[in-house]
Amino acid sequence: MQLVKIKEIFSIIAIMEVMAMAFIKVSKVKASTGRVHEYLKIVESVRENGKVKQKTVANLGNIAVLRKDIKQIVNGLLRACDQEPLTFAEDGTLIKTQEYGVRYVTESVWKDLELPVVINKYLRMCSAGLDYEKWILMMVVNKLSDPHSKLGIFRWLRGVYWPEHGFNSTVFSDEISETEYLSLTKREVNKFYTAMDHLISIKDEIEIHLYKRLRDLFSLEVDLVFYDLTSSYFEGNGPDDFAKLGYSRDKKPGNNQVVIGLIMCNGFPIGHELFEGNEVDKSTVKCALENLKRKYKINKCIFVGDRGLVTDENLNELEKHGFESIFALRRRRNEEVNKLLMLKRIYCIEKANLYWYEAKEGDIRYIVCKNPKMAELQKQSRENDIKILGEKLDNIKDKTEKLKKAGGLKKIIKAVEEVLRHNQGKRLIDYEIKEETGHLSYWLKEESVCLEDALDGVYVLRTGNDKMKAIEIIESYKDLIEVERAFRTMKSVLDLRPMYHWLEPRVRAHVLICYLAFLIERYVEQSLKKHNAGFSALSAFESLSQLGAATMEVKGQHYIYIGKPGWRNAVTLKALGLKTPNRCVINEKSLV
Repeated sequence: MQLVKIKEIFSIIAIMEVMAMAFIKVSKVKASTGRVHEYLKIVESVRENGKVKQKTVANLGNIAVLRKDIKQIVNGLLRACDQEPLTFAEDGTLIKTQEYGVRYVTESVWKDLELPVVINKYLRMCSAGLDYEKWILMMVVNKLSDPHSKLGIFRWLRGVYWPEHGFNSTVFSDEISETEYLSLTKREVNKFYTAMDHLISIKDEIEIHLYKRLRDLFSLEVDLVFYDLTSSYFEGNGPDDFAKLGYSRDKKPGNNQVVIGLIMCNGFPIGHELFEGNEVDKSTVKCALENLKRKYKINKCIFVGDRGLVTDENLNELEKHGFESIFALRRRRNEEVNKLLMLKRIYCIEKANLYWYEAKEGDIRYIVCKNPKMAELQKQSRENDIKILGEKLDNIKDKTEKLKKAGGLKKIIKAVEEVLRHNQGKRLIDYEIKEETGHLSYWLKEESVCLEDALDGVYVLRTGNDKMKAIEIIESYKDLIEVERAFRTMKSVLDLRPMYHWLEPRVRAHVLICYLAFLIERYVEQSLKKHNAGFSALSAFESLSQLGAATMEVKGQHYIYIGKPGWRNAVTLKALGLKTPNRCVINEKSLV
């Protein structure tokens, strides 16, 4: 059964008739009253005496009269020619519209990465239903579409075209009460939790498979491997002996957390690990190096890491595994950096915001880099901080007599210490309070201020590589920003934080789902870049969320209309090598 609009009928008939050397013609006749009437006729082209003439085959009548009966006439003609009659869209009822674009693209990439093969192989081995692979995919699609909690996915799923969802269909009914809905979803959500348990059981297999698949699809060159860490906090206590207090990059020092280490290569994540919340950065490097060697069989690469990862132990581990490294050094309380700054070398000006000079000690190269624009901003900020601190300390000086009476020297010291806790006060200012009078005096730490001046806009890189040019080393380190962007994407867009799970395997599975969603986002991003699309993957997914599926009922039969992709969606599909989904189908499974 075909589904068309009335305005398409004349073009359909015209095409059919032209193929038969005949076509529809509209004749206009002016009546004596001055009114113009339009008549339809079927004509054919014939050749007489070497000239082409039009011969009337049939007069169909006045268009105004035909319009009200056109459906019956067309279907009558089709039946007379043993053709299936047409069904018209305006005769149907729109049942609902749902999101489809994000699911279509994510599921297509999911298949291209051959993830169903890996996951279903495991599910068959443990005699689990293959629906779990679909539910894992569903959680990944949700992260890229509109992140929700596992219970919240059911509300999201109501607005997504996914007829073969595998859940109790009553969950999506508008006729059940909120109490019934919550009761039912609490039972159905266990399917997601079991799917997560299956997923985390094959984390290593999935990451190894994806690394090999991406290497083949995008010709990954594992010359440079980037490693960085972040933290993600819990609402609630989280799992015992895993969620712990530690250095919070989320500015949530009072919340338990876990530490996440991410390995990236050529803009793609190729592995991640979770550590206890109080794990220090430098102690995670050994695990990352062992994964590169054991899991991914990488025997030679340059390991790029940020400040805080350089220790003798880590350098020895790198040497043991045969890896070279590029590390940024901590700027403060670092004798190596202080010595380098004392050299006062002349900077090479690479470009407006990049000056550098190189120094060498034995086999180790140090690249001292400076961004003059950033240096000026940091200097202005520090001068402003000093001004603010001075004003606050002067205010305390004016009140010393009152404070001394209220609580003695302890009260004054407490007030001063509170001021110096902010705006780099401890680093820049020292003070003295006379015990007899309570008089406060303060002064700048000149040596510290001079050091801060020297450090403004500066970062120092350390490497043992003697083949790369200095500018190549600098640019390689700058690519580490990709990992920082990855964490921002996973936290803000993919809803990595906060976490609510109470079991360690579920926490690990939650992070793995975010990791898979991020990898697919990177897959789309790289494909768009390759085709010079001019927009990001995040923009692509925003547009894809507008590509919907409308369900219509016509004479008891359900039809699914997929919206016409707009320009951005069309470019995205082309960049990914995907066909436009069928616009209208009866068999829903033929969509993907």
